[in-house]
Amino acid sequence: MSTNPETPVAVFLARLTKEWVAYSSEGVSLGADVRRIAAAHGAEAEIAVQADGAILSVHENGRVQTIAVVAEQDITRLDRYSDLRSVIERAKHPDADLEELGDQIGRIAASPPIYPEWAKGLGIVLFTIGFSVNVQATWQEVWVAALTSSIVALLVLVGDRIGRVSVLTPFLAAVAVSVTVLSIVDASDSVGGGILLMVPALFFFIPGDILSASMLELAAGRITTGSAQFVNAIFSLLLLYVGIVFGAVLTGTDASSLFQAAADAEFPDVVPWLGWVLFAFGFMLAFSAKMKEFGWVLLVTLVAFGTQQGGTALFGEVIGTYLAALAMIVAAALIARDPKRPPLMVLALSAFFVLTVGALGLEGFTALVSGDEVEGFTDLLKMLTIGLSIALGILTGAVIMQRATD
Repeated sequence: MSTNPETPVAVFLARLTKEWVAYSSEGVSLGADVRRIAAAHGAEAEIAVQADGAILSVHENGRVQTIAVVAEQDITRLDRYSDLRSVIERAKHPDADLEELGDQIGRIAASPPIYPEWAKGLGIVLFTIGFSVNVQATWQEVWVAALTSSIVALLVLVGDRIGRVSVLTPFLAAVAVSVTVLSIVDASDSVGGGILLMVPALFFFIPGDILSASMLELAAGRITTGSAQFVNAIFSLLLLYVGIVFGAVLTGTDASSLFQAAADAEFPDVVPWLGWVLFAFGFMLAFSAKMKEFGWVLLVTLVAFGTQQGGTALFGEVIGTYLAALAMIVAAALIARDPKRPPLMVLALSAFFVLTVGALGLEGFTALVSGDEVEGFTDLLKMLTIGLSIALGILTGAVIMQRATD
């Protein structure tokens, strides 16, 4: 199996595949793009995408090359993803210079962050506060979210500097947030359970997007890729879960006290909507998305939230989430048709967080360790059900958009 492609199309596709795997958890669309680029330049190509790599086969100039591509996944630089998407669109033209575009891919990979380091930390704080009012619309939820997100932001920035230590950042952040929240709960008249106060700050690490993507891969029949993505997402949830348990042990807290019903809202109904505006702005900074794309990202986020709220009120959470995923992907696909606008993944990622499938998994694991097996398994089953609803909503939207363009 070759790891050093020699023909022009194979060289370009190998570079493209490596960076795509690194910047995106979205493997579904790459196969079609690879085939179209190869065909435009007189070759044939097929690709099998995994969570952290791909096998690329290119038939060009009478020879077949099979290339193994491996890359570390990092979706926190959406600016690079947007730039790479632009390269893909240009490469589909038969007169495109693949050598020049390959060099551009190299420049994208080496490009520095578009925002200063502190902006990522600020983004995590705004991202958390905006989400917090949709967990509990109380002042306590907001100030605890501000405090714990500041701790998380600091740990993320330190982890980014140290490199490989960043693998442990979710666990360390969960321990720090758990200890902080449980100390606050123990020392004050807390409203709502500890988990409800922890989730907003840990939301940056919750892999709702990867869980949803894994469900889409499985629903589309890509068993290997979907299973790998699902295991990856579950591992991320387990790191957060173990961190919360460590925090409970360190503070001597009974795990069963982590769960209480959400407190009554202290804010008017418009505040959750305003929270998503703040959330989307924080998302742009935390994930290095280009600020010129903010309006479109916010629009898709609010479409997802509004549809989920209306659908849930009429038909229940499962159908409401399905309709939200469907509306979100159709809106994102319509917007992304124009190459001057943000690509689909940038538009959809913020809305994935709105659908909160990962948070259910975290709560389910924590409920199990508290001794409430029924509640724990119920939440985990709900996570899978909601994840499938999201995947099927996206799949339905993709089919609708494909038929509309045929």
